[in-house]
Amino acid sequence: MSGHAVVAAAHDALRGVLDRACREAGVVVVDRAATAEAAAAACRATLPDVLIVDVDLPDVDGFRLLSDLGSDRPASVVVVADRPDGDLVLRALRLGARAFVTKADGLRELGGTISRVVAGERAIAPELEEGARRALGPLARRARESADVAAGLSRRERQVLDLLSRGLTVGQAASRLGLSPRTVESHVAKLYRKLGVRTRLQAVSRAATLGLVEL
Repeated sequence: MSGHAVVAAAHDALRGVLDRACREAGVVVVDRAATAEAAAAACRATLPDVLIVDVDLPDVDGFRLLSDLGSDRPASVVVVADRPDGDLVLRALRLGARAFVTKADGLRELGGTISRVVAGERAIAPELEEGARRALGPLARRARESADVAAGLSRRERQVLDLLSRGLTVGQAASRLGLSPRTVESHVAKLYRKLGVRTRLQAVSRAATLGLVEL
């Protein structure tokens, strides 16, 4: 087995464990990063075959790192996390990870896991895959609900919702859109009804949960 790896973990001890696992797998560690920013730079500079990333990085989490890397993401990704959470496994899979291991159980066999992912295999324990499948159900229902709500909003209501989510007042939103405050208040009332809420905070929170706005 051969290959090159970037290891990303905040703590020296964990980086040491990941280092040893790479050596067991016959993979050369070309860079070790303590932050997501450093890991992204290392991946773009060295083009490794595999990235082994701890979810808990100090600047942004490992998932944000994988998302930000985009096309620069290595072909093989191993995600390391504290707990076997189905939502976390699902996020890792959606971002192209070939393996998900927990610090409590998965590190003992990490060398073998790295060997498998470098060879092009996926190495995720069956119970973790099952957790990801269970997490997918609520996600799919939320996606359908989001689509239904979005389809019921007018273009102007979406604009008003976006401005409210950015913290603008009704008066400021009216000025931005070239409308009267009363017209914006009418749109807000319709938004409340369609989102099933009674306050602005609830509206923004509900919209964020449905993925209609980003906070």
